[in-house]
Formats: sequence, C-alpha cells, structure tokens
Amino acid sequence: MDIERTVREYLVAIRSDIFARYEKDFARKITSALSNGYLQNSPEPPLVQIVEDVVNSVDGLTMKDHFELSTRSIFIHGNKSQVEFDYYGQSVPLIELGDLIFIISVVFDKKKYFEKFTINQFKRDKRNTKSISWSIDNRKQLYLLSRFPTFRGVKGLIPKKNFDLPNYSGCLGSYGLLYNPGDFAFVSATELDSFIGHKNSLKKNELYHLTEKYLFPYFPYFYPDIDKLLYLLPRSERYLSWNLFGNYHHAYNVFDFAHKYLRVGIGEPIFMKIGIDNPLAKNFLHELFSAVKNKAKRENSKELFNFMKRFFDCKYAGSEGEDSFRENIDFDFEGRGGVGIIHTIINLHE
Repeated sequence: MDIERTVREYLVAIRSDIFARYEKDFARKITSALSNGYLQNSPEPPLVQIVEDVVNSVDGLTMKDHFELSTRSIFIHGNKSQVEFDYYGQSVPLIELGDLIFIISVVFDKKKYFEKFTINQFKRDKRNTKSISWSIDNRKQLYLLSRFPTFRGVKGLIPKKNFDLPNYSGCLGSYGLLYNPGDFAFVSATELDSFIGHKNSLKKNELYHLTEKYLFPYFPYFYPDIDKLLYLLPRSERYLSWNLFGNYHHAYNVFDFAHKYLRVGIGEPIFMKIGIDNPLAKNFLHELFSAVKNKAKRENSKELFNFMKRFFDCKYAGSEGEDSFRENIDFDFEGRGGVGIIHTIINLHE
C-alpha cells in the first residue's frame, strides 16, 4: 500500500542525519534573524519587520538525500488582513487574524499524504523588565485564535464570506512569543487562553507549567521498530492517526519548535490520508491562497505566483479530481496582506 510506504519513508527520513542537520539549520537561521534584526538594533524595527526577517531567513533552505526537505517562504507586504466576528454578543470588526502561517506537507510520489498548518501571532516581550514576560492585552484576537467563532474577511486577503472552522487539534491558532536575545516560545492559542484566565500578561517561567496532553503516546518513539508500527497501521488507523506525528501545543524555544514543526507535530491536520482531518480548515486555506494567487496574477508578481504554484501543484492522494485552486474569490483587491507564509515540504521520492 502507498500509505504504508509513505509512513515507512517518513519514519526513516526523520531519523536520518540529514534531517537532524536540516532541523538545526532551520532553527539557527531563525534565531540569527531574530537577534540581528530585532534585539541588536536601535531604534527597534516594527514587529512586521521582525516577521519579515524570520520569513526571509528560511526561504530556499533545501537538503537532499534519498528524500528532500525544502522550505519556501514569502512575506506579502501591506496592511494586515482583518476579519469581523461576534464577541460576547457584540460585532467586532477589523481584528487581525495573524502574522504568520506555518504549513508542513508530506509528499510521496508527487502527491500530498499529510498536511498541517497553524495561524500564528507574534508577540514582542516587555522591555526593561527583570524577567521575560509578554503582554496579552488583545483579548479579542486571543478569543478569535482560541475559539474560531464564525468570522468573515473585511480587509486584506481573507475572502469576504463566513468561515466556520473546527479546531480539532486545538492548534489551528497559535502565538510566537519573542524574547531576548533572539528566540521565541510557541504556544497554542487554546492553551494560552486557558492558562492566563483573566490576566493580561504571561511570564516565561509560567510556560513550564504547561504540559502536553496526549490521549496516547507519540508512536515513532513508543515503537522504535518501524515494522511493528507498520504492522499496527492498517489495524488501528483511527487510533494511530493522532499519534503518528504528535499534536504539540508548546515549544519553549526555536530549536524545540523546529524539532516539532518539521516532524509534522504542530498545527491543525487539514489532510490526513488516514485518520481525522479538517476539510473546512483546508478549504479556508485554499480560498485564502487562491485569493493570493489571483492577486499575484493581477499584479504580475512572479515571486508570489511561483510560491502559490508550488503549493497547488501537488495534489492530494486520492483526490486527484479535486480542483483546489478557485478563480472566483471575493476579497479586498486593494488590501495587500501584511502576512508571512512558511511552507515546508518533506518530499519522499518513490
């Protein structure tokens, strides 16, 4: 079966020397960008510049062995993409959805077998304080990223229609908490909202009180023997689907984040060849990217067009007849975006 071959190749890949080297290089590039562009300059650049520096730092990072790891990233300049939604009975217009979209795809024989993404909001640490902490004062955005109420695009690239997105993993929305001297901690919006309660700030040492919650162990470590794991796979598809990659809600630094993200352990599963996924979130991402691709064609942006073409060129296994790109998307053509996208592909060649 192709799915068993895909899983076998994935498990071999993540235990390889080249994968470990890629992971370290990915993290090193981000920490270097943060320390050089954010913490050592005076006056401080705006947060949008920090996001752009991070995005640019990993663009084009590629390593090959019997498989290929490649990351492409792009920053879409302009005003933030904003949405409206209901917040405790009141209509809330013009709330930013997020700064960065992290996507990870597992491809075998030119087809996607697994894909996850998370919408991430960066937060700068408080300056001139003895301990590292962050202000979480935009409670409406936290409400949006932790609960995903029905929302609608108003300005920017988000289509002007209602979206009702389940959040099965609890990690569809997330935060990147920047801190000195050039690092960030990652936390899902659901965990952040649950932990801080009515407080308006979070201290770094409080992150260590958050613990990962798993229904079952993470199988690539629990079953180090690949053949044993593959023996269980067809017999327990639903049982294994959540645990093959893990479902991480926290990373305490960039290296921890790189380790979990590159192993497909972070984000909402929008396509799983086996197991539970989220087609509504997949549809949202495709409509958003279709809007970006339409805008790229209209403005003759070759760089942006090629980025989107790379995403859409790989079809989903078992869904070859599905047209994932949409021509007729209603969005704000005048809004430019103000969002970064980082997309990594684990290409397991046949």
